[in-house]
Amino acid sequence: MNNDLTVGSPWKVLLKYILPLLGSAVFQQLYTLADTVIAGKFAGQTALTAIGASNAIVNILMALALGANAGCAVLAARYFGAKDNLKVKSVIFTALIAFTALSALLLGVGVATCRPLLAALKTPPGALEESVVYLNIYYFGVPFLILYNLGTGIFSALGDSRTPFIFLVISSVSNIVLDYFMVQPWGVAGVAWATFIAQGVSCVLTLIFVLKRAAGLAAEGKPSVFSPALLKTLVLLAIPVALQNSFVSVGNLIIQIRINEIANVQGEGITSGFTAGFKLLVFCTTCFNTCASGLTNFVSQNYGAHRFKRIKRGFLAALVISTTLTLVLFILSFTLAGQLIVLFMPENEDVALALATGTRYIRLVSPFYVVVNVKIIADATVRGCNGNVGFMVSTFSDLILRVAFVFILTPFLGFAGVGWAWDVGWVLGTAVALGFYFAIPCLRKKNMAKYDDEGRLIPAA
Repeated sequence: MNNDLTVGSPWKVLLKYILPLLGSAVFQQLYTLADTVIAGKFAGQTALTAIGASNAIVNILMALALGANAGCAVLAARYFGAKDNLKVKSVIFTALIAFTALSALLLGVGVATCRPLLAALKTPPGALEESVVYLNIYYFGVPFLILYNLGTGIFSALGDSRTPFIFLVISSVSNIVLDYFMVQPWGVAGVAWATFIAQGVSCVLTLIFVLKRAAGLAAEGKPSVFSPALLKTLVLLAIPVALQNSFVSVGNLIIQIRINEIANVQGEGITSGFTAGFKLLVFCTTCFNTCASGLTNFVSQNYGAHRFKRIKRGFLAALVISTTLTLVLFILSFTLAGQLIVLFMPENEDVALALATGTRYIRLVSPFYVVVNVKIIADATVRGCNGNVGFMVSTFSDLILRVAFVFILTPFLGFAGVGWAWDVGWVLGTAVALGFYFAIPCLRKKNMAKYDDEGRLIPAA
């Protein structure tokens, strides 16, 4: 079902729209958490370290997938809000062709560079072979990953967050079941194949229904199967998100090198503990980002319809919704940090260092969830209003500072410097994001006054 986000109470519309997106994000994160928990429990700390060592590279691939999602969602939502279904169809077909080609390229490059890249990251020697196995299998699932995220972006642009949620529930449950049965005979390779199968199921189901939904859009004329002009616009919209997430992932990759260096001196538990803590952090921040993704599509549709006053009301509504969620996640993360980290740990190994590392990291960063939540919601509004430069600058400033402070603080504070570096980056990045939000041209009073609540230009007196 396609939903017009330019009508109705912003509070009700956003809440109804965000909840299925949030459910999708939770289930998606559950099956990535399941990989890590089951690997740690049944294949030991070495498997957990192998997944952690691969995570920085996996996150770069995810960044490209999210770029495809966001670029297509923003452009399709813009035309859908403007009631131009012919352009919506052309965007869908162009995006599917372009990102299928990109997926094939990434698969080939990834497999060819897997081992030397992991070695360059100073992966602990005992976990190198398992890291190579896990990552190579993951590369073969890259087309599924990218095309699935592209499909969910299309559904979101059309105001439908429920359909991809249903597919993801099926995929997540099957992934967790497969993880349990495949990890015991095949170790970390079984975890990777379980993810591959689950992503494949999600991707195929999503693409079938995307094509069916596109065919049902009423439009006069024949859409372009592949439009270079739309591809250019799509790429320009996707690049900021892909660069943002890739830059974040590259920054995390550099941080991973520093963590591996500490682990090579103090013990493998540093890497496995950070892996567990970082997985919990990603789970929480993904929930904030999901609220922001819903807001971006809301803003983009209303931007296309010139309903600028509605954008401001939507920003405030989304901020209240996401802040409520953030406070719940902070309380749970901080108070239950030890109990959550121990879920990842094998029962027959010495996990004291890993447990202490993961718990300390979570308790250092979780009090700042509320801060980064404000940044993410402001960024989402800027991006939906076509402010890609501001969106990138706030993200890059956050990350550059975070990476720098990891290397500045860890010689004095040890592993605790990693957590404090995250906090400093988030605070300063939020200040920058709010600066760009308040500078959005269409939300200035004199510009909003030019249009009525229905998005119609008010004639000059």
